[in-house]
Amino acid sequence: MLQRLDRIQDQVHVRVDDRRPAQSCLPDRYIGGWATVDPVKMLDGTAPGYHLHDPLVGIFPRRSLHQYFELLRAAFARAGTVQRQDLAFFLQGPMMTGRNGKLQFWREAPGLGLTGIAQIEIGPRGVIAERVAYDLNIASDLLWRACCK
Repeated sequence: MLQRLDRIQDQVHVRVDDRRPAQSCLPDRYIGGWATVDPVKMLDGTAPGYHLHDPLVGIFPRRSLHQYFELLRAAFARAGTVQRQDLAFFLQGPMMTGRNGKLQFWREAPGLGLTGIAQIEIGPRGVIAERVAYDLNIASDLLWRACCK
């Protein structure tokens, strides 16, 4: 477990390009919060007005981000016991810069079988918004088997 967290911390430093402004890099605390399932840490890397849109569990403004992991755990509990570390998401990239300077990252929660894309908007004060899109082939199959057995 400790070795895994060490690996996670090594992976959370994402640099877009050293020649670009610092704001084009994801705040370490934000990406580290995803990897360690720590919403308080995530909030340290967000700007006022931040919101997360995850099509599986809803839209979460800054003040209710702590509920995100609880609702995600409940959604996947039908398939079996969900441990805290199963809720960890790992962001890799950025893969490309989208429209309006938004960055796209590969987003994966191996413990839940979720993979997809995160489009993240970053401003001078931190992450402004994150919008998630999943490849639901794996996740849908897992949830369908759990509810329809």
